[in-house]
Amino acid sequence: MRAALGIGMTGETVDPHPVLVADVRIPALDRDNWHMFPPAADGGGFLAICPLSGTPDFQLTAQFTDGTDPDTSLEGVRKVVAARTHLTADEVTEVRWASDFRPRAALADRFREGRVFLAGDAAHVHSPAGGQGLNTSVQDAYNLGWKLGAVLRGGAPAALLDTYEAERLPNAARMLGLSTRIHRGEERRGAATRQLGLGYRDSSLSVETRTGLADEALRAGDRAPDGPCGTGRLFDAFRGPHFTLLAVGTDAELPALDEELVHVHRVGDYAPYGNGLFLVRPDGYVGWAGEDANGLTDYFRLIHKGS
Repeated sequence: MRAALGIGMTGETVDPHPVLVADVRIPALDRDNWHMFPPAADGGGFLAICPLSGTPDFQLTAQFTDGTDPDTSLEGVRKVVAARTHLTADEVTEVRWASDFRPRAALADRFREGRVFLAGDAAHVHSPAGGQGLNTSVQDAYNLGWKLGAVLRGGAPAALLDTYEAERLPNAARMLGLSTRIHRGEERRGAATRQLGLGYRDSSLSVETRTGLADEALRAGDRAPDGPCGTGRLFDAFRGPHFTLLAVGTDAELPALDEELVHVHRVGDYAPYGNGLFLVRPDGYVGWAGEDANGLTDYFRLIHKGS
């Protein structure tokens, strides 16, 4: 599809050694832990087995550094498990699915061609070492989804769809760099791999009208934190395709808003936000922030017809 659209994909080989990945059944293995087996002194590469939540399966990943190619058959998987772990071959009772690949990092040159948008694996591929592929793909989908809904159902300007690539491509590029560094041992997993610090401060959809903010202050473009909201939680209030306007520690007057498009909540002083008005997008990021509602109506013209 990318080739037919004339969209290139720029990348590099992260590791020349092939990797086996398989969903397997190992009833004898406990499901409370990941099971990591470092490379033996005589080579062969690492092997890892992790339980797949909600299923009786495990996912097995094995690197081959000895010049051999992975054997994806039941017997081949049993052989590598018996050679590199404390398990016997027979304790692998079933291979549900198996494949082999060479870790590569690549990013589509652009995420849109006319009416076609790229998301997830179509837009970026990476080493599994970082474990960020699914998270990044879901973020792509939600970012694009609310914008498509706003244009197709809410009459928002078509230019809103251009912000999908502008916001998501840089984040995907940073994720690829991170997972590559982790694969090569140049960086360890940590706060960055949890991806809770991602944001869109430089986006045209991030409008910050307050001044004199402290360096650590929440700003437009940042992920909106959770916290108390009435008898529930802010994350519960955010859930859904709507925008959420938070009036935090202020009784500022609010303009008339489309109640279906925007859910309004007033909460008391809450340090992670500071005092003011915060418009949270459907994907959980602060789109607009201000001490009062001045400029809020103008912002809605970016995202909704007639607002």
